[in-house]
Amino acid sequence: MRRNGLFGGRTTGYGRTLLALCVLVLSGARYAGAQEGLYAGVAAGWDRASADYTKGIGLDVPPASYETATNDATGGFGTVRASLGYRTFVAGRAYVSGEFEAAFHGGSGPAGYLREGTGVGDRDVWPGPWSVEKNRGFGANARLGYAPGGLLGEGGSVYFVTGVHWLGATVRRGTDIGGESVRVVADHTLRPWVAGAGVEWGSLANRVGLEVRYSAAELEFRTGGDGSAFGMPRIDHTFGLREVGVQVGYTRSF
Repeated sequence: MRRNGLFGGRTTGYGRTLLALCVLVLSGARYAGAQEGLYAGVAAGWDRASADYTKGIGLDVPPASYETATNDATGGFGTVRASLGYRTFVAGRAYVSGEFEAAFHGGSGPAGYLREGTGVGDRDVWPGPWSVEKNRGFGANARLGYAPGGLLGEGGSVYFVTGVHWLGATVRRGTDIGGESVRVVADHTLRPWVAGAGVEWGSLANRVGLEVRYSAAELEFRTGGDGSAFGMPRIDHTFGLREVGVQVGYTRSF
């Protein structure tokens, strides 16, 4: 009887512990279920951009040479974004989500003037203006977040975000040689990667938020000839774009 009492007491202790764990798990599941599922959001913000333009002139005609010149500038873009996503809780109040995003940009971007290089004639990096403007874009993001409750409200959370985007951009470049000016305008696609952090607060269904992002992209292409003869130099163009943006938004969970 003593053994049974001792064994029974231990069983009762283990049972209480297991019951407490089950209550915690079920509580976490109810909290997760209340916020899991589809959500849609809109946001508006401002992106501060820093860009650099490098032009290279290459000739294989002896003596072979490759001259470069670089210029950098800053500018800004107003941005409106819309997103549609789905989130699920993975451990208590920690969650992950995936979303698709469409963005519309406006405002003057970085614009500068590339100065003349050190070459001579066809070996020179001819001077001229340049600029980069962002147009429409779309992308896919992933979030990792935590919903602490408290001051952020029942639906509030803090999170990290990262993603890959595709962005239409208008690139303007030109040359000023011997009193003659040539201007070229072309549309290109940038593929920036994005990383940032945000905070949102509000109810389970309706939340407002603040997010800070950093993004970077690079564009490379070649024009001109093949560099095999005078008057046919290879012309390489490289644009690097880096941005820091701040946005405020509204999210609705369904």
